[in-house]
Amino acid sequence: VANGWYVVIAGRFDLRSPELEQLIRLEVELHRAVEDAVLAAANGQRPETMGLRWSVEKIGDRPAGKLAADAKLLEQLRTVDRHLGIRTELRVASTDANIPLSIGVPAVSLGAGGTAGGIHTHAEWYDARGRESALKRILLLVLAAAG
Repeated sequence: VANGWYVVIAGRFDLRSPELEQLIRLEVELHRAVEDAVLAAANGQRPETMGLRWSVEKIGDRPAGKLAADAKLLEQLRTVDRHLGIRTELRVASTDANIPLSIGVPAVSLGAGGTAGGIHTHAEWYDARGRESALKRILLLVLAAAG
């Protein structure tokens, strides 16, 4: 506080993990880091005497979860991929599968084919060439899962 003015410093942090315990640990570490920064700025004085306050506000919740290595859905995906001559690549990512996975429902997120770049930027692009094999993959997996 200086002459009745307040300085507000804001930041956004996107914490992601397939493990709930890891997300909780990351959130605790973020709180500690912000508190340490406020205390350091107070130069050893109590933050209240300098008008320094801090808070961390959760603006979203991306639940943690992962597909079991022996899940039937994963076995079906591997079977479909062998049929199509595709090498199954497992990756951990934040996708629409997070919510069902977080409540114990098997789920996967598959690309729709083609190629892309510049993800999550203003320069993001997509080329649909080669999309047919990905669409076949999705259809065959849906049919396999439906029995």
